[in-house]
Amino acid sequence: MQVDVLTSGIWQTNSTVLSHRGTCLVVDPAYFPRELAALAERAAELGGATAVCFTHGHWDHVMGHTTCPAAPVWMHQGLVDDIQAQGARAAKYLADAREFDSRWYVPRPAGHRWPQTLRGLADGEALELGGAPLRALHLPGHSPDGLALVAEDAGVLLCGDYLSPCEIPFVEDAPRYRATLLRLLELLAQTGCDVIPGHGPRLDAAGATALARADLGYVDRLIDAAARGDHAAARDAPWPRAHEVVGMREAHLENCKHVLAVQDDPSQAP
Repeated sequence: MQVDVLTSGIWQTNSTVLSHRGTCLVVDPAYFPRELAALAERAAELGGATAVCFTHGHWDHVMGHTTCPAAPVWMHQGLVDDIQAQGARAAKYLADAREFDSRWYVPRPAGHRWPQTLRGLADGEALELGGAPLRALHLPGHSPDGLALVAEDAGVLLCGDYLSPCEIPFVEDAPRYRATLLRLLELLAQTGCDVIPGHGPRLDAAGATALARADLGYVDRLIDAAARGDHAAARDAPWPRAHEVVGMREAHLENCKHVLAVQDDPSQAP
């Protein structure tokens, strides 16, 4: 299996093309028109996109699906359900895309819409690409619809917005985020796969493991502070890669808001 990664100019967002025996899967098509044109060209060179996959529904990972208009789109079943129900979360994802594109004058000729042909994936579901096996994993915590793809034949794990060296964890649900990190640590130990994160450079298993452990410590600090009702401790908790990922204070405070809101008012849980 061949692995091609095209990186966007926004937040080092990765679009990954997996190809094997004339079949092609495009994961997280992003983001600007010229980048999407290059992505479509690369997919065509490899046989054309037979499917697209979203690792989650956040706008920076999904808007390029119109580059492959004939391809069915794989995603976690929870996101399929929300799209089909015209739910609030799916609507917000599109609204966020519209707002960004409007603010920065990004043309989107095909509009801001969800794909028509959806395939929901379950945790542990076995897939194939040109006869090569893939496995889907549900990874909630960053968002409830988080999805990873394991391509052991290619030696890669595509995990969406986890394990990025470019940012701290963006935490919506801390206990689930913690469980996802533990699962990723176990998977890395079992497979030795490289990680292609949603943002930033490819990591070998050792580098991804070290990053996951650092992120786990950070999430544990937030959970512990929230359990004690100590808002100051949560706000003052050091975040991982602080010297490398400057400018993350706002993201950290947003994490605190999510964790502390659930502790203070359980009805605010996602």
